This record gives sequence, structure tokens and C-alpha cells, in this order.
Amino acid sequence: AALPAPVYDLELAPTAGGGGGESDDVSRWRFKMKDFDESAPGGSRLNADLRELKRTHGCDHLLLEASFPREYPREPFSLRLVHPRCVWYTGHVTAGGSVCMEALANTGSEHGWQPQYCVSSLLELVKVNMIHVEPVVIRTANGPGGVAGPLRVDLHGQFSHSPMAPYSHHEAAAAFARSLAHHKRNGW
Repeated sequence: AALPAPVYDLELAPTAGGGGGESDDVSRWRFKMKDFDESAPGGSRLNADLRELKRTHGCDHLLLEASFPREYPREPFSLRLVHPRCVWYTGHVTAGGSVCMEALANTGSEHGWQPQYCVSSLLELVKVNMIHVEPVVIRTANGPGGVAGPLRVDLHGQFSHSPMAPYSHHEAAAAFARSLAHHKRNGW
């Protein structure tokens, strides 16, 4: 699926053992996301976070990775933030960096994954939902909990030693599984 150039800057992900460069793995797409809606308070704050991240670490965007399973489109693709590290429970990004939205999960409901979904439309939905989140207290079975709200970059090292420390595939998958279990018990 073609993605609108003004919104996404795509590149193929490097291979797992490689040191960068182009990859033959077309099941993984990496792309940059920035320039959030300034008219939304969450967008304005996230853009300010990204300006500060550029000043302190040379990075002005979110780097995301979509991984497509062999069963795609019957099964949804997974979406994770590679970097920067974000404040936990903000912008539908889990503590492990996965993006958790019902549209990206096989829930069996009309709001869950549908094989006819268009990748570019879902990515635009993710971008909008990252900044339009009602603040709500999060209680988890194992974690510290916190307050959900619009996406914020962890500029002050509250959750990681560096905002540029990448989220791993493993921690994103584990966090997504915990999140799905939570939603199965408590609803979306």
C-alpha cells in the first residue's frame, strides 16, 4: 500500500544481524512520524517534546516499525515505537513501546482488526490517536500504573536512562500481550 509522502518517511528495516543499510525483509517497514496537529494540545506538547529531543539528541521524529505476519491480512500487523522512549501509558504506546489500539488487535468486535483495513489509513488513525487521549488513571496487575494521556517523550529519564534507547521487539511484544490481556478482562 502506498503511504502519503508528506506524512511518512519510509525505509526498510535493517536485518536482525545487520549493521544498517537496506534489508530484503519486506515484512518490516520503518517510518518516521512527526509534525503532529498543533491545534490539539497533545499535538502541540508532543511537537515541543520532539523539538527538545532534536536539540538534545539530534532526533526530531518518532521512528516506528510495522511488522507484517505471514498471515497478513487475515492477521493484523504489529506496530511498535523504535525510539524515542516515551512516558508510560501515553498516546496508546505501552511501557514496552508497542502501539495498542483495538484496530490493531483481533478482538472479534467491529472495532477490532479487519482484513480490508488500509495500512495508510490505520497509520493516520494511530497518529491522531497518539495526541487525542483522555487522561485516565491506569491500574495494572503487575506494573506501577500511571496516568494515560497524549503521547509524551520521556525527556527527563523517568522510565529509561536515555530517550534514544530503542525499544526491543521482545519488550514491545511482551507489553502488547499484557495490554491485550488487560483489555480482555476490562474492555477497550
